[in-house]
Amino acid sequence: MEKIDRVKAALGGVAVDRPPYGFWTHLPGIDLDPMRLAEATAVFCARYDLDFVKAMSNGLYCVEDWGCICDYSDIERGGVAKVVRPAVSSGGDWDKLEHLDVTRGAFGRELQHLESLARRIGTGIPVLATVFSPLTIAGKLSNGLARAHLAREPDAVIHGLDVITDVTCAFAREALDRGCAGIFLAVQEATRSAYDDAGYRRFGEPYDRRVLMAAQATGGWFNVVHMHGDDILFDVIKDYDVAALNWHIGETPPSIAQYRAAGGTRPIVGGLQRGHITRGDRNAIAADIDLAVAQSGPGLLLAPACVIRHPVDPQTLLWTADRIKSLRA
Repeated sequence: MEKIDRVKAALGGVAVDRPPYGFWTHLPGIDLDPMRLAEATAVFCARYDLDFVKAMSNGLYCVEDWGCICDYSDIERGGVAKVVRPAVSSGGDWDKLEHLDVTRGAFGRELQHLESLARRIGTGIPVLATVFSPLTIAGKLSNGLARAHLAREPDAVIHGLDVITDVTCAFAREALDRGCAGIFLAVQEATRSAYDDAGYRRFGEPYDRRVLMAAQATGGWFNVVHMHGDDILFDVIKDYDVAALNWHIGETPPSIAQYRAAGGTRPIVGGLQRGHITRGDRNAIAADIDLAVAQSGPGLLLAPACVIRHPVDPQTLLWTADRIKSLRA
């Protein structure tokens, strides 16, 4: 099958010759240069013969233009990017957030990368734009203070969330207009350590849905929601209007089997535990693949839940790709 046909068939729950698959990791340093990032991602796609590409953006492009000072130095050592000076430090700062022109600054840099990447890869391999949910962006903008501000000054934060959502919708529309097949909506705040169901339904869900509606209305046919972290609010997110669900399968409930047994029919992007890939544990990777295929049935696109941390062993990824390609129907 052609790659795009394999992806579309899997998303439609139709039998495929084998599950489509994708991998992604950070490219530190390179990911601040849109043309180098597009070229490196295209090379990554070709080397591992990917069926689809999730854009390998840095994790803080979405807050730079509002004034956050960011440090990316830990990524190469297996760590994560950090906000060292947030744009929002007090409740009053939410009212100062401006409606940004997403074609400029860090958002514009990311759009340049996505447009170049889609052009380099071509229309036969779908590209997903990494888009962060509005409440996730609020958390990054404030270095985690958004929750405390919501408790004390909810109206101010809600104003900020409206601005963030408008900008995120504009970015998603531009990404799709520039050749992406959909968005990978990274939801990093929908965990019980951050919000309960009612809190997320009030401060997270309406804004997430606005972004997904904008993407869908602009032709996004491969929109995926990523539920990040442990103890996720799965029952809140699972019914979002998306093409597929992605979460840390094997690390946090539910399992694929539990989701399917409960009547869940959404296609799944996932099944590979990134820690197994980072450690090069081929037995564990093979077990992940076999379990995901057995439990999901049709509607499975094999992938990690989240970015594969450094260091990345190319031989492990090549072996994983070959293992998946051996699963012929």
